Amino acid sequence: MKNTILEVNGPIEIPHDGQKTGSTKRISRALAKEFWKQAEAKPLAKKQGCYIFALRVGKGFTPWYVGKAGKTFEQECFTDHKIGHYNEVLWSGIKGTPVMFFVGQTGTKNKIPAGIIKEMEDYLIQSAVFKNPDLCNIRQTKTPEWGIAGVIRGNKGKPTSLASTFKKMMRI
Repeated sequence: MKNTILEVNGPIEIPHDGQKTGSTKRISRALAKEFWKQAEAKPLAKKQGCYIFALRVGKGFTPWYVGKAGKTFEQECFTDHKIGHYNEVLWSGIKGTPVMFFVGQTGTKNKIPAGIIKEMEDYLIQSAVFKNPDLCNIRQTKTPEWGIAGVIRGNKGKPTSLASTFKKMMRI
């Protein structure tokens, strides 16, 4: 059985309006359309896969929404419903620059089997909610009640050499 190997693209900054005073931002439908005119975004518009809306603060990123695109990224990333989620985060006063990450096919390939997209979305939601418990997604956000120290959902800090060996062995 051949694995489907996907690639990450981004972060690509999302055009947004800012308040004259304060830090509140907003993404309009018109600005969402402008997103796809950016050189980095154009080649991704017709691809399928998963996308992550995040805020960049300094050199770090916080995920706020994970979605899947069974049609195309262009058709699904900026629907009114999704823009509502993004703006809810931006209007809450959380500082940061809105960006989008994409996980899709490499090169000129666009399509991904629906089962793989669904499985990937579930995994990415689980990973994102661990990083940000305030993730906007509603489904699939129940965090598992177990972890392995230094491997997955364990304590913070440097993993032990045994944990590192285990991670390497398991390709985690």
